Amino acid sequence: MTTTHLKHFRLITLVAFAAVAAIAGGRATTASAAGTCSLPTASPSLLSLGDPNWYFLAPGGDFESAANGWSLSGGAGVVAGNETSYVGSKTDSHSLALPTTSASVTTPTFCVTTLAPTFRMFIKNNGGQGHIDGQLAVYLNYTDANNKPQQVKIAALTVNSTAWTLSQPISFIQYLSTPLRAQGLANISFTIKPNDNHGNWQIDDMYVDPFLAR
Repeated sequence: MTTTHLKHFRLITLVAFAAVAAIAGGRATTASAAGTCSLPTASPSLLSLGDPNWYFLAPGGDFESAANGWSLSGGAGVVAGNETSYVGSKTDSHSLALPTTSASVTTPTFCVTTLAPTFRMFIKNNGGQGHIDGQLAVYLNYTDANNKPQQVKIAALTVNSTAWTLSQPISFIQYLSTPLRAQGLANISFTIKPNDNHGNWQIDDMYVDPFLAR
């Protein structure tokens, strides 16, 4: 290996090590020409459910302080009753209800990078119109490289019982290639609402996965 190649190798190694160390320490900060994106403290929140990945709580995503920063409409609101795994805290006692077809909720806007590609949350369908076969739609909201707001449907969630269920990882990073390439970060939010009248939904404990934090 030449001296020049050795220098490049050492530089790449140091950058990679710093990125992993920052995340492993609990918080990852990514700088770009457009600004800085600081990912919140992460931990293996879902380890008791067989998921060893590290997650950070989406803003207000446990609903223990009302629904601070969330936009609620159509009868959506915080209700008593926590998801039954209590992954946040054994003292948690609230969740977010979407009881009708017109109910809709949108998270606060927060910053992500390629280090946060998926999220999971707990969902429950108490039944609507005598059915539990409904779908809960999830939309990603973001601003494209031309500063135009965009919304894309990224999931239609279902459950086969009225029990609390942890969703599969919901991937969203692939929809953000343009702003991530241009800025190195993206400011996003999620909108969640019933896809039909076959549901009386609750959601709880939304966790985002910074995938390099292992």
